[in-house]
Amino acid sequence: MYCRRVLSPDDLRVALPRAIEAARTGGPAVLLIPKDVQQGYMQTGYVAGVPVERIDGHRSPDETETISDALVDLDGPVTIIAGEQIARDDARAQLEALRLAVGARVATVPDAKDVTDADLGVTGVMGHRGVAEAIAGSALCLVVGTRLPLTASAGLDEVLAKVPTFSIGSAVPYRPCHHVHSDDLRTSLTQLIRAVRRKPQPLRRGLPDPTAELIPPAFHGAGVRYRDAMKLLDEVLPEDADLVVDAGNTGASAIHHLPARRSGRFVVALGMGGMGYSFGAAIGAAFARDHRRTVVIAGDGAFFMHGMEIHTAVQYRLPVTFVLFNNNAHAMCVTREQLFYQDRYSYNRFTPSRLGHGVASMFPGLPSEDVDAVELLPRALARALAADGPSVVSIECSPDEIPPFAPFLAPPQPISQPEKDRSDAAARA
Repeated sequence: MYCRRVLSPDDLRVALPRAIEAARTGGPAVLLIPKDVQQGYMQTGYVAGVPVERIDGHRSPDETETISDALVDLDGPVTIIAGEQIARDDARAQLEALRLAVGARVATVPDAKDVTDADLGVTGVMGHRGVAEAIAGSALCLVVGTRLPLTASAGLDEVLAKVPTFSIGSAVPYRPCHHVHSDDLRTSLTQLIRAVRRKPQPLRRGLPDPTAELIPPAFHGAGVRYRDAMKLLDEVLPEDADLVVDAGNTGASAIHHLPARRSGRFVVALGMGGMGYSFGAAIGAAFARDHRRTVVIAGDGAFFMHGMEIHTAVQYRLPVTFVLFNNNAHAMCVTREQLFYQDRYSYNRFTPSRLGHGVASMFPGLPSEDVDAVELLPRALARALAADGPSVVSIECSPDEIPPFAPFLAPPQPISQPEKDRSDAAARA
């Protein structure tokens, strides 16, 4: 598969012919073209057949010396923010070796939870509060394989501005830093490790213990609590399971509370992946990963968009367990209405449904059930995970429970209506 992010109009001179060539050979080809590039202008005087060495700004081996010199000259601790390119480049072992070589603490961006056992947890809007504290106490922050988009960097801008920050990866981060380009993190991190190990190690100071979890307001209404469900999932999921996490309150809760499996993937799509993507993605993963158990964690909103892909899992008897959190709403939108729009309701609560019973009726023989109490959940999950083929567990929860999502936990800033809107409303009243 050929996939490339186009960063300037002139990049198309190379990327487009390569994409066409890839498509003609039978593989899919994707070009990600931002709006400003679409509206830009190309320089004249080029031809489509640009030499291959012009295509992907390559990294000189000497450039990693910029980072290795900074690492060995430190008088203080290092924090690493690990990104999704580590998984793409299969550089997990190299990241761990680098962590040990420099005595670093590690956090991951939300869509890289499975690249390492991060002792600091996750960054960003669904992340852990100790990350900013750790960076603030560091002599250097190293960003590896991520652009640090808003969902991954929220709450870190102030500390990153005060701490020397270096980056290595295929794309320049959105936050200011000294960046070294690398399309092959396995090679680049190996070079860093060798350079660091050749030189004396600085004394590492201890870092304060992080305050780990975001603490949403206590909720005492009906339904299963997100945190309780994630804790039970963590206890029963196989260590080699692949987890595919969807968007919304369910996704925020899984990213914050549910650890990645030691030998399985933890996949989220916070960039180009839309709500409901997890159903098709999990089916693809089950085919590609030699039919190992794959688990979807999604909300009912995501199910109503693409949930009928379950039919494909049934057709091919794929070992995919669909864990659906049914709050009968687009609950993250409900929370926004409550916090930012003075609880003015739009159209985000659904007519109640019983997804487990409904899917079981559609597909006779498919193990599928609804769970409305936390004490019933362990056995339901165990039955689903033991199924020979696909299975479904629908967990009843509440749209009024606030998930671990940092923008919802800060003091709300009401959005005032324009003057014209208020006068129109008064006139209608």
